[in-house]
Amino acid sequence: MIEIQSSALLVTVLPEVGGKIAQIRDLQSGHDLLIGPRRPYRTIPMNGDWLQHDTSGMDDCFPNVAQGLYPQAPWSDTHLPDLGEWTHGTWEVTDADPAKIVLERTGSALPYVAVKTIRMANDRSLEFSYLVENRGDAPIRYLWSAHPLISVDASFTIEVPSGNLTFRTFPHDGKVRRWPMYQGIDLSREWIAPGSNLKVFLTGMTEGWCALHLPSHTLRFTFDIESIPVLGLWFNNYGFPAGEQAFRCIAVEPCTSPSDLLDELAPSEYPVLRPGERSQWSLGLQVSRHSSTEAE
Repeated sequence: MIEIQSSALLVTVLPEVGGKIAQIRDLQSGHDLLIGPRRPYRTIPMNGDWLQHDTSGMDDCFPNVAQGLYPQAPWSDTHLPDLGEWTHGTWEVTDADPAKIVLERTGSALPYVAVKTIRMANDRSLEFSYLVENRGDAPIRYLWSAHPLISVDASFTIEVPSGNLTFRTFPHDGKVRRWPMYQGIDLSREWIAPGSNLKVFLTGMTEGWCALHLPSHTLRFTFDIESIPVLGLWFNNYGFPAGEQAFRCIAVEPCTSPSDLLDELAPSEYPVLRPGERSQWSLGLQVSRHSSTEAE
């Protein structure tokens, strides 16, 4: 476990648990922003089941999200685990100071090297930077998705750039809808039914940002719309995980493709790393504390 912090935020990182961010805490209020652990933290083996381990906090999904076989040669018989292999195994810490940590790992299923940097951009902002290099002899198709499980007690508002935004569900039900209405529910401010969860992908965004407004805080995510053109949102109203461990959260998931599968869309809708190529992208998170909470 490694902690980085500013005067306002404390971030706990678990390199030995897939590089997971266990928690982001507002030091001034003591408020934890992410869902806390449901099970003891343990390293997930590469052949292990993510659902049988702790599912809290903030993960990064790469080179897939939903488990399945890699879709093209020469790795077409290679199984990719649920939430991708970045959540499995451990990351090596190559650099760390009080405001930054740099993690590195090599691919297991596919031949790549990945570097993830988490740093305090200022007192109330984090920057997550990623670099992946293809060390193999064939192109690598991949997707990446942020996976922060943000604790949401009751009321919320999701703000996104104005425009002609549409979304599809995952699993896809064959319909494309206009944001934010889903079966009579305004997803930007209304909860889905208790005991259920819903994953959607927004496309058509012309600016790379999304803000989740909560009673105590606003979390604003920023990203480059060219490299991260899609916004995933996961609404979980005590529908996951099954049983007494269920929780309520919203996951704001900027991502590279509008699917959790590597073989559901046309090949052109996935980024590709050719042999020897590198790809870089980043995600920003600004945490604002509302003035009404200043006296807490």
